[in-house]
Amino acid sequence: GGPTVWAVYCPQGHASPPYSPTCRICRMALPPHQQPVSVPRPALGQLKLGDGRVVILDRGAVFGRSPRADASGNTGAGGVPPHLVKVMLPDISRLHTEVRLEEWQVLVRDLGSANGTYLTLPGGRPQQMRPMEEYALEPGAVVSLAGSINLTYEVLG
Repeated sequence: GGPTVWAVYCPQGHASPPYSPTCRICRMALPPHQQPVSVPRPALGQLKLGDGRVVILDRGAVFGRSPRADASGNTGAGGVPPHLVKVMLPDISRLHTEVRLEEWQVLVRDLGSANGTYLTLPGGRPQQMRPMEEYALEPGAVVSLAGSINLTYEVLG
């Protein structure tokens, strides 16, 4: 068993965070006064890479030319190793970017890459991420590794 989270359910049966007013998948209003229950954390979405690959966020991920599970000293929640996603482009560092799951949040950070990581939140402008600082993703956010390849965060329906 992997990590668990506290959840409530929408009328369609989708698990959502207890603090959310709407379902994270179908956007229906969550019934009021539900008692949260502990459930195995569902996949929190997916990252679509500009080269067509898809990474399901059932656990964290490390991106780079030579990604390692211990890239940031974090071997993954519950001992589950992260996805290791090779990106073989010249501007990408060996260890470039990490995506980590914390409860219901998807967090991203630049691992001190040479050419940077950029984050564009929906409706916003690209901003360069500071190395080793975590940023929360929201659906529709785009993470750009060195301006060479984009990762688009989507919630699974």
